[in-house]
Amino acid sequence: MMDPLDAIRRDPPNVWFTSFYGFDPGSWGYLGFSTPGMRNGFISRSEPGVLVVVYGTGSAPADELGKVIGVLQCSHRVNNAKAFMSPTAWSTKEQSSEGAGKWNLGVKATRAWRVAPESRPSIAEFANETYTPGRGQAIGSQGMPLTAGEALKLLDLDLQEVQVFGENPVIEAAFGKGTEVLSPSKPGPVSQTPFMVRESEGPKSLYVLALDGDTSAFLGRDAAGQKIIKVGVSKTPLGRCDDHNRALPRGAFSWRLLRSNDQIGAEPFPNSRSAIEGETEMKRVLVAHGQSLGGEFFLADDQAVETAWESGMNKANEWANL
Repeated sequence: MMDPLDAIRRDPPNVWFTSFYGFDPGSWGYLGFSTPGMRNGFISRSEPGVLVVVYGTGSAPADELGKVIGVLQCSHRVNNAKAFMSPTAWSTKEQSSEGAGKWNLGVKATRAWRVAPESRPSIAEFANETYTPGRGQAIGSQGMPLTAGEALKLLDLDLQEVQVFGENPVIEAAFGKGTEVLSPSKPGPVSQTPFMVRESEGPKSLYVLALDGDTSAFLGRDAAGQKIIKVGVSKTPLGRCDDHNRALPRGAFSWRLLRSNDQIGAEPFPNSRSAIEGETEMKRVLVAHGQSLGGEFFLADDQAVETAWESGMNKANEWANL
């Protein structure tokens, strides 16, 4: 798949733009279309690795409206949107009046970057050659290619890589100029740049973390004996637990590794795809039998956690054996 810098510098550039009602690739891991013709038009006029600049419109937060808020890198892999979204996001979309039945023809995103809130340019300024208010509906429904001059402006944006649903985890990321953040990592046993932050491909384990402490106090309401948990995929679940604890101030709360492949004596799954399918299944069960707290976080009782873990492991094993 085309490297981001190659996409920008190609003649013509392999860079498009569109509008979203917000930017949450960790839950919406795709670019959506409402008709086959619109999706086919995008695929036929772009190449795998295409960059898609996103600006806020519609019900996006007020400080995102008309501003460039993120960038997706997309493959040409297609499916129904449900396959490319978290179960929570899918449920929310289908229950909303503005999203039900819309944008269901998906093109999978593989990487994503958000634009620093303090330096988001207006779309009229960024795409000054291509954007006009009269084109807003067409841009939002089917996207539009950017000119070479507009595409080069990506190199000056302040970007931070973020998680994409269904892709390898992003461990941590710093903001940096597009010229740095979008560059390939340098060769060598240790990354030479702080911006290449995704876990490498290879064996992966499922994990479940539980937040120890007074859950009711943390939530500000009665937790009814349930736990705050996080589910995920990692090469090193204990390391991920440590990462989350380092993000907490020292006090009455801490994350504990509740389940992982190693903890139950199971080998890691051979690749990220099988583990990610298991993670998605755990999220699906927890949406049905617990309560989403956003992203990979849930409120659930012991039985729901155990059911989610067993179901996730079964799903991941199915994929590992294909």
